[in-house]
Amino acid sequence: MEKIEKNLKDNNSEELMDIYDENRIKTGKVVNRNNKKSLNDGEYTISVHCFIITSKKQILLTRRNMSKKRGGKWEDTHGGLRAGETSVDGIIRELKEEIGISVEKEELQLYKILKRENLFREIYILYKDIPIENYSFNDNEVMDCKYVNMEEFKEMIKKGECTFKRFEDTIFYNSNILDF
Repeated sequence: MEKIEKNLKDNNSEELMDIYDENRIKTGKVVNRNNKKSLNDGEYTISVHCFIITSKKQILLTRRNMSKKRGGKWEDTHGGLRAGETSVDGIIRELKEEIGISVEKEELQLYKILKRENLFREIYILYKDIPIENYSFNDNEVMDCKYVNMEEFKEMIKKGECTFKRFEDTIFYNSNILDF
């Protein structure tokens, strides 16, 4: 495990991810994040996502750096789970890396796990009022963020401004997730 952690720190392009079976149990194998397409049927990696929701029923969207695939598009905070990480530790790391905030495990709620082709998406919710000026962008993945209400979010999706293709594919469709 120490060797894996050292590799992760030394070179992010060589970032390793655990491989899981269809029941989200580690197989003991790892894959380079750049080679995820080489996964066999029945092999999965995990991505962790977080939607920050305010008491005003607004969600935080982050804007992808222009140098990234789908640059300039708005989305939730997310990333790939690294080898050896728990999903909670992974989303805490992503929140710190991408938008510069520190959260406690107890603040996060696992909302849903989606199973896609060779990928589990673990979606967390953070109900918290964080002033927009408290966010910072440190890792060249995010270039901006903003709070939007649901109508604004739907309109952004309709205009193609988000990485989400359809509102019906988001966790907010037919959900009372904003009521806390």
